[in-house]
Amino acid sequence: MKIDIQSARNILRAKNFYLAATQYQELISADPTNYILYLELSSALMGLQKFDEALVVVKQIEHIESSFKDEVQLQKGNIYLAQGRFLESIQILQGLIPGPCEDRARTPLSGAYIGLGLPSKAIALFLDLAREKLSIGDANNLAISLCERMETPEALEILGDRIVINNYDQSTISNLLMLSNYEAEPGKYIQIAKVGIRKISKKIRPQKLSQSKNSLPKIGFVSGDMNQHPVGWFSLGLLRELSKNYSISIYYTGHKTDQLTNELISIVSGFSFVESLTDGDLINQIQSDKIDVLIDLSGHTANSRISIFNQRIAPIQLSYLGYFASTHALQMDGVIFDEWHLHNVSDDFFSEAIYKLPCSRFCYTPPPYVPQLNPLPAIANGSITFCSFSSTSKINNECIEMWSKTLMAIPHSRIQLRWKTLRDHQLRNHIRELFLSYGVTNSRVELYADCDHESLFHFYNEADIALDTYPFSGATTSCEALWMGLPVITRTGITPASNQSASILHEINLGECVTNSIDGFVEQAKRLSNDLDKLSHLRTTMRKRISNSPLGDPKFFSVHFSKLIEDIYLKLK
Repeated sequence: MKIDIQSARNILRAKNFYLAATQYQELISADPTNYILYLELSSALMGLQKFDEALVVVKQIEHIESSFKDEVQLQKGNIYLAQGRFLESIQILQGLIPGPCEDRARTPLSGAYIGLGLPSKAIALFLDLAREKLSIGDANNLAISLCERMETPEALEILGDRIVINNYDQSTISNLLMLSNYEAEPGKYIQIAKVGIRKISKKIRPQKLSQSKNSLPKIGFVSGDMNQHPVGWFSLGLLRELSKNYSISIYYTGHKTDQLTNELISIVSGFSFVESLTDGDLINQIQSDKIDVLIDLSGHTANSRISIFNQRIAPIQLSYLGYFASTHALQMDGVIFDEWHLHNVSDDFFSEAIYKLPCSRFCYTPPPYVPQLNPLPAIANGSITFCSFSSTSKINNECIEMWSKTLMAIPHSRIQLRWKTLRDHQLRNHIRELFLSYGVTNSRVELYADCDHESLFHFYNEADIALDTYPFSGATTSCEALWMGLPVITRTGITPASNQSASILHEINLGECVTNSIDGFVEQAKRLSNDLDKLSHLRTTMRKRISNSPLGDPKFFSVHFSKLIEDIYLKLK
């Protein structure tokens, strides 16, 4: 078959990256001075997640004088961004603004600022740009940046307005649904997203699948987070136990790999890296594996492939763990939650059937690098130290009001906040101003930028009590604080996201730490702060408390989970 440039470009456009890379390599061998081929080859290699190889290809033409020198730098900046080398990406992409590549450099540059924890710099890139001129990537990154800078309402308005303009783009819809979880009453934005999903559905013809004849279901999990990510830690114990009795396949839509990834590969029946596959190819692979129950673990979060669940891929399709609300995907049969997650949540919140575990839907596996516990700091300090190590996306004015009233009610207390965006000076100043407006001086508020995960655990040894965020409560942060011996005080709401910590706390018989108002939150903090003996006892017994419950016992949890899956399988197959 004759290979020509247009054929290779068509294949690249169709996202058949392996074939495209092969063809570009042959074209370069035949015409090594056609430098545009190197750029296009690097794009195919990026599609295959071969970022190091893509960078090598680009560097071969980096110093060649050509009319597309800016294009080479743009590609290099994009590769650095994909590798998580944010500073290097910024250094390159900044040099392209202003310039002929400015419109295409803005999205990756804003993404690099977000990755580094500088949302204000990302937002500044769009200040002089009319909203109607925002690309899809621009609009998504602007919304994410606004949310991280505690301006969620504006972020949601932008995305809500952009859905029609963006021709019902799935990423815009997913971002709107994801960011709506940061609102106490997200109904308006959910309705906008659902209209967009219905528009998408008109292009899809759902297919019927033959009924399974297996006595035990073959279970598949689709996730972009099969690494040292909250979803990875929460799923590790469960998948290890399930794999003893079931055929388990994982379809990994991300590209980061680490020791946890390797452990999962060794546990399950099949582990496929599928990020470079088109939706159609991914669907074909899952169907060829004859999966009976397909479970999505990503929802509308990063690296998600929720779009495939607008089609019928497996006889039973469920949402679990990595997403904290309804996916509203057209062919999603059900969501897996628990009673406490759904407390005060209307059934109308969900488009799917609701299936309830008899325990919290979380099963926590602590990382191997968790340190030993230190004695309660308040005993040596003579005062209470609160902490919250959650994303600033989860913090808003009402949350800081709640924390401030807590600090003001407990003399000499202070609070530590840690997140990568706290290196953003505008955001830091805004947070300090909010605390000051409620009478809390700067000396009582400690703001620290992000650190590595292992170090984060050591900082819990400096605190006595963890304060949860509202209305998007913690899950990973709550489990980590509890494992380090800190009780977590939480306030519930009317969405599943607002009840995550409540589910965890009720599972380990700490329902006393669950409130439904600011006043209740403050009173619970006062009660605990005035009882150092109880705080010390909780600190030394918390790990045992967790390990003796389904929250910390994968064998115990998997009994409940597997029974639920089998019940659903027998009911729906």
